[in-house]
Amino acid sequence: MKKVMIIVLFLTGLMVGQKRELKNVKVLPFKTKRELVSFMKTVVAPELGVKCNFCHNLTDYSSDEKDHKKVARKMMAMVNTANQTMNELNFHEISCWVCHRGNEHPEHPPKKK
Repeated sequence: MKKVMIIVLFLTGLMVGQKRELKNVKVLPFKTKRELVSFMKTVVAPELGVKCNFCHNLTDYSSDEKDHKKVARKMMAMVNTANQTMNELNFHEISCWVCHRGNEHPEHPPKKK
């Protein structure tokens, strides 16, 4: 009976660990789901005026099926690059707010070539 309990606890621990594992996080530096969700809810969502389903499939957050997620990933990489440069120049970091100002799309998008 003791062995069965140990095995059950071990397998339960594995399943819990798998649920907390981040999948398909390519640009953001977070190691835990808690850090990632906190950033998305306190920074990204309010700065873009969106909810999770704007970029994510709510049944599979790791899915890249939505184009908004692909664009967001590129823009986050752009912001990271800009912040590296800003840091070297001793300027403050920027965020999505600089262009979006709480809107899904910037009010004055760049002209298409």
